Amino acid sequence: MSETKPSTESVAPEAAGDTVDQAVAQGGAYEVLRRRLGEQGQRLQAVAEQLNRQRLAEFGDSRLEVVGRFRIRSENNCVGRDIVQVGPDRLLFGYNVFIGLKTQTRIEDVFGLYRLVQGADGYDVAALELKGSFLDQPGFVHDFNELYAYYKHARLLQLIVVGDKLLASFQIGERSSDVRVFRWALSREGELTYLDARGERDIALPPPFDFEWTRATRDLAVNGRHSHLNILDTLFVETTGGDLTIKVEKTPKPGRASTANRWRTARSRWTMPSSSSPGGAPRSPTPPTPWTAI
Repeated sequence: MSETKPSTESVAPEAAGDTVDQAVAQGGAYEVLRRRLGEQGQRLQAVAEQLNRQRLAEFGDSRLEVVGRFRIRSENNCVGRDIVQVGPDRLLFGYNVFIGLKTQTRIEDVFGLYRLVQGADGYDVAALELKGSFLDQPGFVHDFNELYAYYKHARLLQLIVVGDKLLASFQIGERSSDVRVFRWALSREGELTYLDARGERDIALPPPFDFEWTRATRDLAVNGRHSHLNILDTLFVETTGGDLTIKVEKTPKPGRASTANRWRTARSRWTMPSSSSPGGAPRSPTPPTPWTAI
């Protein structure tokens, strides 16, 4: 009697399965996955380091390094919001606190002023009195108390030095544009003089475009079967069936869609409803309207 030998095709998967089972049995499934991920991480780190060395050789080294660490202690439990250097050795720390049952929010409940000192063990900070500082100027005290009197839930957003001004931005409403910005003039010697609470334009982000946008209003809308927006008789924009279509039409012929922006656009073409009329006579192609989108 002849014996049937197992084919190599069936042996290969079994051998591979045995190898995996042995690896799992020896090291455990978790250890196998961990070892593989560790090896891949080392290879990725080596590639990243090589790429970083090439970048430094090409563009030079401009990395940032931490020269010191320090801790700031506040009177109340707070959530730090921002910190900025004012003058050669002073730091202004801003934070938000939950006042609880208190009826009035004080300046020291939001701001802390510190002096940066360097000792033998590194850098540290020493708390400074707010009395007599730029945070104690009458104009700022009046505007600060007025802010929290009218906006109980106001909160600090940002501290920033822009040019020769120190700005402190507060959120006073639900919209991102509902802000109140205090301004101080910063001299070369580091002295601060309070200006006013109208610094919204100073803290605004620069415009993302170097041209002015014109809003498309209802005056540009063309209603009908194929509703669209007519922009300067040059661009025709429609949104039908989930597609944004931008068309250019210079003649009464069907327009064509622009695909430069890689949106999902549609193309206009001639339509032929039927090859012949009910009487058997052939029918000529029917030119569509400029808004027949396929």
